[in-house]
Amino acid sequence: MFTANADVTVVGSGLLGLSTAFELLRRDLTVTIVGPHADGARGQASTAAGAMLTVFSEVEADHLLDRVETEVAHRIAARQLYATWLADIAEASGVHIELTPGVWVIANGYGEDDAAQLAAIESTAKRHGWQAEYGTPTEVPGLSPQIRAFQAVWLPGEASLDPARLMAALEASVVGHPRCRWIEGTATKIEELGEHMLVTTDGATTALSAHLVLAAGAMSSRLLNEPLADQAAVPPVLSGRGVSMLVHAPFRLPAAVRTPNRGFACGSHMVPRPDGTVYLGATNRLSTEPDYNRDPDLDEVATLIHDAAAELHTALRQATLITTRVGHRPVTLDHLPLLGTTGHPMIHMASATYRCGVLLAPLAANIVADCVTAPQSHAGHPYRPTRQIATPALNDLLQDSARGLVDMLCQPGGVLPAGTDQTLAHVLHAALSEIATGNSTRAAAMRRIWQRAPMAEAVPLLLDAVGRLR
Repeated sequence: MFTANADVTVVGSGLLGLSTAFELLRRDLTVTIVGPHADGARGQASTAAGAMLTVFSEVEADHLLDRVETEVAHRIAARQLYATWLADIAEASGVHIELTPGVWVIANGYGEDDAAQLAAIESTAKRHGWQAEYGTPTEVPGLSPQIRAFQAVWLPGEASLDPARLMAALEASVVGHPRCRWIEGTATKIEELGEHMLVTTDGATTALSAHLVLAAGAMSSRLLNEPLADQAAVPPVLSGRGVSMLVHAPFRLPAAVRTPNRGFACGSHMVPRPDGTVYLGATNRLSTEPDYNRDPDLDEVATLIHDAAAELHTALRQATLITTRVGHRPVTLDHLPLLGTTGHPMIHMASATYRCGVLLAPLAANIVADCVTAPQSHAGHPYRPTRQIATPALNDLLQDSARGLVDMLCQPGGVLPAGTDQTLAHVLHAALSEIATGNSTRAAAMRRIWQRAPMAEAVPLLLDAVGRLR
């Protein structure tokens, strides 16, 4: 057993953890990282990510304007940091990270109103002075779907990259740094020791520091025990479990192609990698108790393959599978990240970036490092962990999410008779609302799930709870 003493201990070795450690080292602080190396990190969101720098293509037509403006402003700020950030990482590591410019967003009949989604994406980009161009689906390289696309938007300011290469470069940057120590293990105990934080790992190694950064993804809010948990008052972080694939595709793909968000997920997307392989993504299934050792289900794999072939390119059925990946995207109840100081002045958060972790990494690292070096510098930030998170009423949640539930139930490839999708959405909303008000075992199960996860992505769990109980 040994003790690593440092200015800051970063618990978590995913992209946000390594990015934060890299920034802290650049500010002349000493850093201890606690976590596995990338090749031993099962379920880590960073290594399973599509890694699209989606500034605008995550916008949805029904999002409130205030939320859109908040998120887009921070995505723009992060995107503008990227070129310099990658150059600094390359200089420190000797590893060059290549950006593939541009993202196509296509509209088809799978969504409730893809035309409205593309209009929201295009108008938001132009409102912020960024280029967005409507095109025809025949102009989209690599698009040859079974379900005919009727519209496309080209976003040249967005991009994609290989997250494995970025992670490798960040690892090389911090591992070789004289002021950094890496404890390869899992944090099992965190306690306050005078004016320091003490982290104990499963290997009985300890790390002592003046500041602690929780960057352990969906596990971040579970690492603190009382009384630290009460003092820090960290909001719950849930898991959006995603299954993705890496394949050799029988066609050329020069830029990422995706559909709008739908069915509680980020739509279908294919992303080119610099080595010529293609990333296919991704499912999104909420979990209140993530199992990082669980492999992909055949249902998840079947949905991924079917939607990719139907919406993006039919020849993907002939693609050669390289690997499947599972990543647990950390997400809060209000879908906004947790960045900065908690209710405890020595404990900071770098988590809950959901589907934008790769894009937000340089900005998140700056915010967290600022909070360590200049306390209160981001006290009013909308992503601060101490903010109040409002939760919807269950019936409002069901009403707003009923259509997404229909979309999810129709995967993969289910087709309803014309006009019946709205009827089914109304029936599901009414049925679940009625059950939830009762005193049955089903009602109790629904209410327990909603109390733990009052968010749209939990609606499939509510339906599952009703269906499983006899």
